[in-house]
Amino acid sequence: RFSMEYHDIWVKLINVMDIMRELHHKENLEERPPLHTTIAEAKVMHCVLFSKTNGCSVKEIAERLGVTQGAASQIIDKLVRKGPLERVPDEKDRRCVRITLSKAGLERHRRISASFEKLMNQLLEGVPSENVRIFVDVLDHLIEAKKKMS
Repeated sequence: RFSMEYHDIWVKLINVMDIMRELHHKENLEERPPLHTTIAEAKVMHCVLFSKTNGCSVKEIAERLGVTQGAASQIIDKLVRKGPLERVPDEKDRRCVRITLSKAGLERHRRISASFEKLMNQLLEGVPSENVRIFVDVLDHLIEAKKKMS
């Protein structure tokens, strides 16, 4: 019984992620100028924006996203070329480089957040606020459970 319920959860989570990706892409096509930002790029910008220090190292970004430093570097390189990210020398250790958001990156992140907020409002329209709170609590539980497993 539980295994089928868990399978249903897995399938539905994947389906919701696909829906979010599809709707985000559609929103980008209608937006002028378009955001041209992948989910991975948005995650990197989010990671940098909400770091507790002034920017992040490539290693920190890779660890937070659960990817290799090489994979993180590829995304970072692309975002530096496109303009949302900058590499700046570490104030405490000039041998190190910190990844920070540029002004264009802050604006792009603001637009991405607004786009996702709009999509979530549309997707959750009609869902009672108490159910949304329960859903958020369940997601928080999943995140915490994963942290304990690591």
